[in-house]
Amino acid sequence: MDEATQLSLLLGGLAAGFFGSVHCFAMCGGIASALGLAAAPALRRRGAYMGLQLCYSAGRIASYSVAGALAGSLGFFLNEALGPKGPFLLRILAGGFLVALGLYIGGWWLGLRQLEALGAKLWQHFSPLVKRLQPVNGPFKALLIGGLWGWLPCGLVYSVLVTASSAGNWAWGALTMTAFGVGTLPALLITGALAQRVSALARKREARWAAGSLLLLFGGWTLVGASLALRHACH
Repeated sequence: MDEATQLSLLLGGLAAGFFGSVHCFAMCGGIASALGLAAAPALRRRGAYMGLQLCYSAGRIASYSVAGALAGSLGFFLNEALGPKGPFLLRILAGGFLVALGLYIGGWWLGLRQLEALGAKLWQHFSPLVKRLQPVNGPFKALLIGGLWGWLPCGLVYSVLVTASSAGNWAWGALTMTAFGVGTLPALLITGALAQRVSALARKREARWAAGSLLLLFGGWTLVGASLALRHACH
């Protein structure tokens, strides 16, 4: 995998996390607030909210990295099965999912909800564990809950996992998902009144359209680049 592809993967993950923050506010903003309230009273009195949120996010990003490593490993075996065309075909698939994600964030097509419905069955096995870890009385519990939170059914995450699989390498798959997690941090660490204002802004049609359009452009760029590279490889 050349340096341009590596950079594309990292920027793709980071951009999807950052511009997909509109979706994060809608789906995970309430969870972040609820987990802050799930802290033991002593921690809330000490104003440890931000520290807990950092621990939650560290666990969440760690889960994304593990999932990315698994996706990258799967991509490796697919590349082996598909032959020389494999990396380009996986990148085309990744570009297609980024386009689907842009349509989803913009509210123009909601087909990714079907993936979230399938993932909800997996989450049913994790949610009882979250309840057992409450109240959160220290950073270790917050880290564990964050790790479970990372497996929450999410079309945004699933789309980026396909991009991670196109790496065809477990390490770069993990790095792609780590970059995605870092991209989501600004949205999920905003607290208090500012969070309410940004959340209200994120729900506006114009904000969703802008974020969706940017993801569409990035997905289209990925599709065109991979298609041209595939065509060149075939000649």
